[in-house]
Amino acid sequence: MKNQQLKEQSLLFLLSQNNFIVPEIQREYVWGNNPDVLNRFLDSIIDKIGDSCDVCGNPESSLKINVGFLYTYKPSYVNYNYERFLDENLIDGQQRFTTLFLLLFYTALKEERLEDFKDALRFEDYQQIAFDYKVRNLTHIFILDLISKVDSLEKLRLILRNEASWMLNDFKQDVTVLSMIQALKIIDSKFQARKEKYFAFILNNIKFYHFKTEATNQGEELYITMNARGEALSKNEENKAALMFDDANIFEYGKKWEEWQDFFWKHRNKSESNSNSDVGLNEFLRWIQVIEMTLRDNDFDTDEDEKIDDKSFTKSIITLIQGEKIHLDKAYFSIEKIEKYFKALEYLFKVYDADKSFLIKYDSICDNLITKEWLSPSNKVLSQIDCFKFIPILHYVNKLLETNRKVNNQNVFRLFRYLSNLTHDKTITKTINKQVINAIKLVDNLLKEDDDITKVIKLEKGSVSKSLLTPEEHFKFSIYLQNQNREHLESAFWNAEDNNILKGKISPLLQFSYFVDNSNEFEHLKSFDVFNPLDFDLNKFTLLFSNFQKLTSEDNEKISDNIWGTLMLTDYYQVKDYNDTHKIIVCENSDDFHLIRNKRFLSKLIEIDNFKTSEDYFQNIFNQFLSKYSTLDDLKNETDLKRQLYAYYIVLKNLGNWHFGKGKNFGVYLNPSRFNSFFELNVRYQHYRQKWQGADYNYFDDNKKHINKFYSQLLKPN
Repeated sequence: MKNQQLKEQSLLFLLSQNNFIVPEIQREYVWGNNPDVLNRFLDSIIDKIGDSCDVCGNPESSLKINVGFLYTYKPSYVNYNYERFLDENLIDGQQRFTTLFLLLFYTALKEERLEDFKDALRFEDYQQIAFDYKVRNLTHIFILDLISKVDSLEKLRLILRNEASWMLNDFKQDVTVLSMIQALKIIDSKFQARKEKYFAFILNNIKFYHFKTEATNQGEELYITMNARGEALSKNEENKAALMFDDANIFEYGKKWEEWQDFFWKHRNKSESNSNSDVGLNEFLRWIQVIEMTLRDNDFDTDEDEKIDDKSFTKSIITLIQGEKIHLDKAYFSIEKIEKYFKALEYLFKVYDADKSFLIKYDSICDNLITKEWLSPSNKVLSQIDCFKFIPILHYVNKLLETNRKVNNQNVFRLFRYLSNLTHDKTITKTINKQVINAIKLVDNLLKEDDDITKVIKLEKGSVSKSLLTPEEHFKFSIYLQNQNREHLESAFWNAEDNNILKGKISPLLQFSYFVDNSNEFEHLKSFDVFNPLDFDLNKFTLLFSNFQKLTSEDNEKISDNIWGTLMLTDYYQVKDYNDTHKIIVCENSDDFHLIRNKRFLSKLIEIDNFKTSEDYFQNIFNQFLSKYSTLDDLKNETDLKRQLYAYYIVLKNLGNWHFGKGKNFGVYLNPSRFNSFFELNVRYQHYRQKWQGADYNYFDDNKKHINKFYSQLLKPN
């Protein structure tokens, strides 16, 4: 959009220079059907004009009244060489402009200045007028008939009472015509008893910033997108009117509102052909109300798990966070308040987003925590997960700016990291809407003391939800605050948190770093009370995570089959009697989440330190297993069920016939008939998803021929 020098232009000047056309694609005129909106607008004009002369009735004030921006687009058919008055398609500002047109017509009738009105509008009987809906035939005819056939308030009131003989029945089907008639009824009821003369003031002192969009492809795009908004725009217009028109400084704020719209226009979703500024602006207002409502909710229990009453104030906040039934309440807004939040929003997407100099302190850390897509979400509202990540940040920056405190971008990043990492926690995601409230309250309580998220551990007990300040987070923050090398610590921890297996939970590595030299004594604890932050060794933690990545390199989303296979040789698996014909081989816990907290797994992080790759490490374990057997018969005579199972695993994995997805626990069928096992101890193995608790049979495809062939190549013949 090309920059242009904007000047305030009165209605008289605008009408003398242009033919304003409301195009067909533009929305209907709707303010007449919204009496609250229209009344606020009219009352604001009356208040702004102020007192009038008792003798002549003319307003005493000569101040201008600016009602914001008027966006227009010059159609491609306009010929600059031959046209005296150039057509301008009205893109945005239709509701205000149409209302002022009707008000000007009414005051002209009331003050017997109809000819002056016609001159200002360059009205020619049934030919043209400087403001017209001419591409909408019914609306166009109505406007021409209205000006031609109504020359007094008495005749106007015949229309309002549905008694005018010239009114076509088709007019009653036109949404804009009906809305105009309703608007004139409201205007008449408000102005008929007033003695003031407003016509000249409205014509000369009410002004717009007129923004002309050139007839280029960019101009055409703006025209299409700003007018293909339908109901969404109507809602935005209602929001605008409801939030602006109660304020004594409404017209000064009109410009601010247009600036906000322009910001969201620039950040609209350009991948959608009919995208516009409304989605982003309405979403921005929703964020503000979520914050403001949360700050007023004194009854919300941050750690209450019971169901929230559907009629409670908290439930209203949750409904707004869910984005399903959005009702913006003007009780939570003022133009000054929106302006402050907007400055915070601009800061985040301009200043903060441009300043990443602090990231050089962190090795391999990229700032991908904030996205401009949030300014125009494709689903119209942010997901609840993104609300959790972002809305507390908006409150954080707004509060700092509002209290004239410096915004530390490194601390903004730290808060982003903290909230983003918490979204890996099932406790958080399961109650995400409640956690948005918790996070806002956490930020609000934090900022009463400090702007560093680590300082939440110093807040009074109960001021921070336990779900947001877990023992692990508390311990990490304690380490940061008691160590001068904080950036290196953060870098190491954040890299580990980003691992797809750890999923933000690095407590196994944190706790095991204290047991590197005595791993047999390790037991993972929910609490960190026995661990001293001052004794934390970053070098040991870094080594463990490096080895963790090396060990799990085959699949960075889950613990690999190779790891589970080697565990069969450890006491993580136990052989137990079940009945006369079955035994079971069960693991301590079949969940990856549990395994990475177990010393049998964590001890492997120390063992793998002597190998370059995980493949070398697993091959070494197999070589050690095989070294016990001198001949093929030695292997066949193996009676240890776990070693038999591991032998099967190696072969079947190489054949592609092994799947831990069928279960990590095993049933052992003793002496099965009609089955000839590879081992002299004739047993058959079955996968079980659970520990022998009603799971389906999943027999191995353990073909003896394949087993013989595989091991005969590795061991001496009989």
